[in-house]
Amino acid sequence: MKYTIAMAPTWAKFFTGVGAAAVGAWLALVCCPPALAADGAQAAAAAKEATVKLQAYLHDLEKSKVRQPDYSKPPASEYLKHIFNTDALAALPAPKAEDFSWLSEWAANVNEAYAAMIMFGGKELNAETAARNLIDYQDNTLPAAAFALRLSARVASTVPIHLQGLVQMATGLAGIIKLRLKLKNVRLTAAALRNTATVWALLATPKERAELLARLEAARIANKDAGIDDDITAVETAIKSVRN
Repeated sequence: MKYTIAMAPTWAKFFTGVGAAAVGAWLALVCCPPALAADGAQAAAAAKEATVKLQAYLHDLEKSKVRQPDYSKPPASEYLKHIFNTDALAALPAPKAEDFSWLSEWAANVNEAYAAMIMFGGKELNAETAARNLIDYQDNTLPAAAFALRLSARVASTVPIHLQGLVQMATGLAGIIKLRLKLKNVRLTAAALRNTATVWALLATPKERAELLARLEAARIANKDAGIDDDITAVETAIKSVRN
């Protein structure tokens, strides 16, 4: 049986509106032994594969007469090692925006694996089953929960970096529409800025907001007959409403 539990946010779904960053390769840390300087994206992929296998393993046990998982021996121990890979997580260098995609996927699989462990043997999601498995298999469930917390914190640390790209994109588009472009493209771009302003305006620094306002005013002047006044005004209002 496959369960989903909100032990920690499922970051892959939580930040769907933000958009996924391109998956970048992690370089090994010079100061770390080769065995620890793991490629993060590769570790996340291994965790995904191991999660599927762990769920199948537990599902088969639920249908058998054994009905007791043994996380201390293969194959279960191997699955847990790849899903809750503490060495790989510890070896990661400083977070980067492009890490968000694979980090959030790793976190989602970690949550699914943890949910399968604590809901083992239960016909439905309930606190009694979760509490029983959490305690009975605490040597495995608690390290899993601790890992999930650490990984989720890592995902969260990439979000501000990732979101900053939205401000840069909006600033670039605001600068482009001050040029003499085809009217349909000016209107399309102005509408996109208006429809997204409430998201990226909150992320901009005071200096960035000032730059955006200057570019928007230049765009208004350069496109007097484009019919974008309402869009520009709405974007400017969103920017000016930010207080920080």
